[in-house]
Amino acid sequence: MALLVSALFAFGFIVAVATIFATIVPAKDRILRLLLRGPEWTIDPLPPVRLTSRRGVIRQRAVTTAAQPLRAAA
Repeated sequence: MALLVSALFAFGFIVAVATIFATIVPAKDRILRLLLRGPEWTIDPLPPVRLTSRRGVIRQRAVTTAAQPLRAAA
């Protein structure tokens, strides 16, 4: 029984390694290019937002650079 379990484990291990190998090898050139040169395009940063909540509903509000006066709670 132990021999069967060992054989199944070895088979599963070989399948897992072969799957990883088969995934990486075709993309080897692209992986190396990304590691050496960095990303192919730049990502524009998202504008800063502030999350507010009223009555349990979460909303996004743009963060402004100008100072806003605080309002008294109703």
